[in-house]
Amino acid sequence: GCRWSERGPGPAFEADRVSHLVTWQDGRCSPTFLSSLPLPQSHVSLATGFGCATVFWYSKNSPDFLKAYDAAGTIQDYVVAMLCDLKKPLMSVQNAASWGYFNCRNKSWNTDIFIRDSIPSCSLPFCGGVGWTSAATIFSSRYERVTEICILLTELNFLNISTSAQLTISMPLGFQPPEAPDPSSAVTYFPYFNGDYLAVAASLNGGNVLATFVGMVAQWAQELG
Repeated sequence: GCRWSERGPGPAFEADRVSHLVTWQDGRCSPTFLSSLPLPQSHVSLATGFGCATVFWYSKNSPDFLKAYDAAGTIQDYVVAMLCDLKKPLMSVQNAASWGYFNCRNKSWNTDIFIRDSIPSCSLPFCGGVGWTSAATIFSSRYERVTEICILLTELNFLNISTSAQLTISMPLGFQPPEAPDPSSAVTYFPYFNGDYLAVAASLNGGNVLATFVGMVAQWAQELG
């Protein structure tokens, strides 16, 4: 998916056979579509923008699209694979949990579900430990708060405000998330260091909400002249 070439004053990185980036704002997976998918063997509920949900969408709506690729991952996994010359991306368990169809207890993908639905599980990235990703990409991680929190002392509550905002609490030693997802729950549990978990609750303020409000005011101004 990438290669280094000698151009200009030094080596240059060139993308090769790479799809467009699909972000967490992607809205192609409607609630109806998500409800039609197999129930994941994971405590994290599926949502539009999740990597595996997007793969399922392509497999059902544009199957030829997937035939051109043999690997998948987040944007920071791609950068790390490029810098480290990896043949296949390596993903942290935090991002794997946010991709869906990942069992955090045994740290493995739900490959049986992919095989049953004729989706090539070989395209899924390998999973490393918590916070494995390189310093070059740590600030672009969707779950950068895990890295931010590790700077603090343990047993502290943490409020992160960036694109959105999250209130994070370290769970007691030995805590295990439920085996099945709870779509009605406002709290999500993500892997942390030493087998621990973080309880994360998203708020209704943050950069994305502010952007929506500004857009709404601009639309009002345009409609009212």
